[in-house]
Amino acid sequence: MINVEEGTVERIIWSEDKMQCLEVQVGDKKEKAINYLELSGAASPGNRVFLNTTAVRLNLGSGGYHFVLLNTTASPYTPYSGHIIKMRYTPLQHKVMTWEEKCGTSEDNCNTKYTGLHVPVVIGELHSMLAPFARTLKLINTKCRIIYIMSDSASLPLSFSRNVRSLKNTGVLAGTITAGQAFGGDLECINIYTALIAAREELKADVIIITPGPGVVGTGTRYGYSGVEQGEHVERAHKLRGIPLVIPRISFADSRSRHRGISHHTLTALGELTTKSCFLPLPACSRGKMRLFYEQLAAAGLMAKHRVVTIGSKRFHKYLKECCGDCHTMGRGLRSDPIFFAAACASACLTEAVLKQQIKHIPARGGIIYL
Repeated sequence: MINVEEGTVERIIWSEDKMQCLEVQVGDKKEKAINYLELSGAASPGNRVFLNTTAVRLNLGSGGYHFVLLNTTASPYTPYSGHIIKMRYTPLQHKVMTWEEKCGTSEDNCNTKYTGLHVPVVIGELHSMLAPFARTLKLINTKCRIIYIMSDSASLPLSFSRNVRSLKNTGVLAGTITAGQAFGGDLECINIYTALIAAREELKADVIIITPGPGVVGTGTRYGYSGVEQGEHVERAHKLRGIPLVIPRISFADSRSRHRGISHHTLTALGELTTKSCFLPLPACSRGKMRLFYEQLAAAGLMAKHRVVTIGSKRFHKYLKECCGDCHTMGRGLRSDPIFFAAACASACLTEAVLKQQIKHIPARGGIIYL
């Protein structure tokens, strides 16, 4: 059951295109709240609002924000003209115009199979992989059009992501798509398949990257975490003739043994949960750490299944400070968890090599190559 509290808007702390951050008087305290214009309209000082305070009261990772459920005196917000509903059958269901609707409903559209991506489809488990990867690739290749697809396995509103706002404002991302129940992208799509097609055909992607939004879920069980979708995305990319490349989750700063070295999240998703092969880049580091990586991959059956590419440190190290200096993952920055960000930068280097055809486009099964 959700926890609902009433408050009065004191001021607007900041405002973006589709989101406001409010200071709200709740009882005898002034607290922060996020207001999504698409759901509850624009707020002004003095407005009476009802807040979902569940996450903050439970000390969960919502950034310390409440969320506006209802603004009793909201300014009107122009609705979309589409009729597809996202967040269906919840009190926050709302209509959007999806890309699929714009494509029409002719028999030709229904009967034509699509098998023509032919571009790298980069797959990350965590939202914190997006910025270091995209910044590095854009620095290497300034003309590259990078399109971001946000899945619906974590945060649903795209506007909640500060990373995406920054990457779009600086021209690193050429466009965004929200798939499934996620909403707020430049294009709305019903599923990942159509999101991939829209990224290539509508937004003219040179590279497509898929990650969830902020706030992934993990439980300490083998399969109970958001990142299992990585294996499914590899399959989807293959079926549409994309070139799948997975950013591995690597850390030596995480205190949990299951995430030491290559996380079990990567090993499980690419081992048991996909039948297809992908490129799997590894950032070159010390002999002891590389030995651990290879042992982990072999034990999980990934060495024979995927094309592992070790990226020399000279290729990626020069991008770490410039592209990852202000990035964080699980509260850790570049200084405390450098290998995590090195994996994202190395993945960008491999992606550029694929674009330049310095490496075979289709990842062959098995073996290690060095770049």
